[in-house]
Amino acid sequence: MHKSISILFLCFGLVNSFIVSAKTPVATEHFFAEPDMVVAKLSPDGNSIATIRFTNDKPQIWLIDSATKQATLWFDVAEFSKRQASIKQLAWIDNQYIAAQFVEIKKGVEGLLDTKAVQRLILLNKPVNNTAQVEVLSVTTKGSMVHPLPEQKHQFLYAKSGLVSKIYRLNVNKLSVFGKKLNKLHKIDGGQFKKSNEVASIKGWVTRWFLDSNGQSIAAFHLNHQGEWNLSKLVDKAEPQVLHTWDFANITKNKSSDITSPELVPIAYTGEEDSFYCLDLNEDEQRTIYKVNFTTYSEAIVYQSDAYKVIDIDLSEDNKLSAIKVINNGRIETVYIDNNRLKQHVDLPNNPSLVAQVDATKDNSVRVYYSENHDQPGEFYVQRQAEVGFLGAMYPNIKDQLGSELVEQTVTVEGLEIPFLLNLPLSQKSPVPLIIMPHGGPIGVFDNRYYNPITQLLVSNGYAVLQVNFRGSSGYSTELKDAGKKQFGDLMLKDIYQASEQVLAMKRIDKNRVCTFGMSYGGYAALMLAIQHPKRYKCAASFAGVSDINLLLDNTNVSDKQRLWLKEYIGDSVTEYDRLKAISPLYLADKIPVPVFIGHGSKDEVVDVEHAFRMKLMLEKHQKPFTWYINPEGEHSFADSKQASQYFERLLEFLHTNI
Repeated sequence: MHKSISILFLCFGLVNSFIVSAKTPVATEHFFAEPDMVVAKLSPDGNSIATIRFTNDKPQIWLIDSATKQATLWFDVAEFSKRQASIKQLAWIDNQYIAAQFVEIKKGVEGLLDTKAVQRLILLNKPVNNTAQVEVLSVTTKGSMVHPLPEQKHQFLYAKSGLVSKIYRLNVNKLSVFGKKLNKLHKIDGGQFKKSNEVASIKGWVTRWFLDSNGQSIAAFHLNHQGEWNLSKLVDKAEPQVLHTWDFANITKNKSSDITSPELVPIAYTGEEDSFYCLDLNEDEQRTIYKVNFTTYSEAIVYQSDAYKVIDIDLSEDNKLSAIKVINNGRIETVYIDNNRLKQHVDLPNNPSLVAQVDATKDNSVRVYYSENHDQPGEFYVQRQAEVGFLGAMYPNIKDQLGSELVEQTVTVEGLEIPFLLNLPLSQKSPVPLIIMPHGGPIGVFDNRYYNPITQLLVSNGYAVLQVNFRGSSGYSTELKDAGKKQFGDLMLKDIYQASEQVLAMKRIDKNRVCTFGMSYGGYAALMLAIQHPKRYKCAASFAGVSDINLLLDNTNVSDKQRLWLKEYIGDSVTEYDRLKAISPLYLADKIPVPVFIGHGSKDEVVDVEHAFRMKLMLEKHQKPFTWYINPEGEHSFADSKQASQYFERLLEFLHTNI
């Protein structure tokens, strides 16, 4: 799992207030089950939809007829490979072939030595009928597909990196069957990696090629022979024009560099000349997407991820952001981006708060949409002309099983507007108990207004849930984010408390039945709120929470850059030791007035499990009631649905007993 100072935990949700009918309670394991359908790609003619679905955590590619909605299993990774394997992406080459990035984990000695991920582009021939044998072809030469050329039958663009990096035009019909040994009469990949098939080249090792929607090469991000990274504009039959140069070696060595100043690197072409979507390497984790013109050096933030590291983006035909690829628990996930304009043009069930166009034919006669609500996980739909049909759901066991009311408000704390989200159960019993659930981070993370399994699990069990975007949170304004600097145990907590007081004034909330719960920084905040306001709360629960801030700052797993970030935003354990000790729950355990629940994973490298054991020792010393939960295989978050379900069953038991 990626090591990060930021707390990773999940996106929390809200939309404008509205009410739907109450639902039957859903089993805890369903909230944390592996997703079913996660990707849907439309063929160029609009007649077929290729989807990635999961069965027993193994990916499969299914083919759905866009008119009849009949689904056919096309490719099963479990049958194709006995190793741990996955499918990273799909792209139609034409109406017959689809390309998939196939990844296998090849383990070495005892799964430790020489263990590596091996990637290969495979191409699947569309089956004629349900019983037809699926033909699987592959490109054996190392590289990656950079454009599918869907309007050019059987052709696509493939890139190789080296001292001179090149893009080639390949033909599917000349490739060999996956895994088949070639005899002396057959050339690797049909002998297509030759001069006559080159469409672009540049000196240096290219990590990203930038092409327009037609497959025309625009630019390359590459390491030159002097050890510098260049963004070079490709000019037809002329020397590439360098737009910008980065000297990352010197930046890394200069430990006194300003980590608050963005170090922007390109990840996609915007369709506008010399303009690119970029990530900031100086962020503790890359969550912000910028639009940068490298000629005028103008920049603007176009999107911020709520909690997870962005590794790639998906663009629509007009080069607008349609989705981002993020790392969640070591797994690549797609997060679709809301498009308000679409809501006026497509009528999807359940009045979703998030609507995104996943794919479309060139004439827009057939479109695939993704929708999501605060109490409804993601669903996929296809629209042919005016008819909209259901394709599949990310979590079918929860589909149409939840119902809640959501309210979005703000509270003013020392002149700063603090947004908060309140999720209320649809219960006839009023008032209802309240769970105050601060997010992790705390800097650069925020609670959003879409579906979150933890929120909905608590709501389905009869609790109102309050989520506060306290100072330091991203997703709103630079002022709000910057105001969080060195407020770890001060104004951040005040923001949460003032928002909770405003909510507790509502008649629908039982002000005598309130508990705090959080993860990582949220766990720290849950304990500190109980300490600071001993008469307000009935209990407090912390998972992977910080108990000793100085211990967090001295974490040996962090990089030099992360250590600089910690000093800048939280504090210095050398010069500010006493201040940080005074706001650490560990040294205030004697003041905790309520039962607490301490949970942690033994393999947590972000907030070491030592935080939990030290807290346990102090609770025992002061004879404070507590519940203890350690997962020996747990990391900073839950590795799988079983781990999550086990913990939240224990948490619900704790809440039911103490609130």
